[in-house]
Amino acid sequence: MFYKGVIIGLDFDGTVVTHEFPAIGKDLPHCLETLKKITDQGGKIVLITMRSGKRLAEAVAYLNDHDIPLFGVNNNPTQFLHSKSPKIYANIYIDDAALGCPLITSGLSDKAHVDWLEVDKHLFPKHGQKQITSALMEAPVYDTLPDYRQNKLVTFFLSLFSRLGLE
Repeated sequence: MFYKGVIIGLDFDGTVVTHEFPAIGKDLPHCLETLKKITDQGGKIVLITMRSGKRLAEAVAYLNDHDIPLFGVNNNPTQFLHSKSPKIYANIYIDDAALGCPLITSGLSDKAHVDWLEVDKHLFPKHGQKQITSALMEAPVYDTLPDYRQNKLVTFFLSLFSRLGLE
């Protein structure tokens, strides 16, 4: 399957639902169907949102109620295998604040939100359409620790950082 193991970083307000924070906004057309296609093909979704506490729990419950399984919530649970960075790792980020994410305004809201029909076209192109490749084909999908032994430059820097106590 094309999306097996691919991690999608997914925003919530303005991306899954319209902007109506602190309330849960209206469903965005074609969003849930696209997310289900991703997970049905083995993709993993990490919810990345500014919501916290009760409001975060409401967003998680919304996705659970719509049968969208989450791999992580504001964290990537396997990221520690290859990095100590607090930045959430994903192969693809779908966020209304992301440069290049297709947005529309509609009768649902006076604020722009993600155009899921366009996102779907990029993720699941029809015959002859261009498929996104930068994130899916070039970015590594980490399921295990990478083998650094074969890369002399990485070995050098790891040794240097170790000697300096910067591990």
